[in-house]
Amino acid sequence: MKNSFRRYVGLLGMSLALASSASFALTPGQVLTEAEIAKWGTLPTYEIGKSRIRVIPPQYSGSQDTFLLNAQGMVGSSRNEVVVSEAPADVQAVIQQTQPRPVSVQHFEPTGITVAKYADFAQAVDALRALKAALPGAKVGLPVQFGKQVPY
Repeated sequence: MKNSFRRYVGLLGMSLALASSASFALTPGQVLTEAEIAKWGTLPTYEIGKSRIRVIPPQYSGSQDTFLLNAQGMVGSSRNEVVVSEAPADVQAVIQQTQPRPVSVQHFEPTGITVAKYADFAQAVDALRALKAALPGAKVGLPVQFGKQVPY
């Protein structure tokens, strides 16, 4: 009897712990209060165009996405990728020669789009600026998703 009671209490505790940790999971489109944001302390901030983006500390190890906050406290995510289109044929070579160096580069021939992935968001922001300067005629962007993806 004692063993089954202990097992029941243990399972109940685990399920409550999992439920409480799930409530802190971040999703793009979620809006955080100033009190929730203040728990992280001072966050690294980047100016991208006219936007001010703050980087949220990693929520768990192994995540490939970086969670961000816009000026309104909305959570977004970035894959730390810089996307280049309408670029000259040697775009991959230009990307490889530009600092910081990407982790990987993929070129999609049918669309003419090249995607360079970087180790972290700071490197992606630096690469965005460097590639805009190196490829003045190309469209260079750093995609950030602030909304929830909805299936069609």
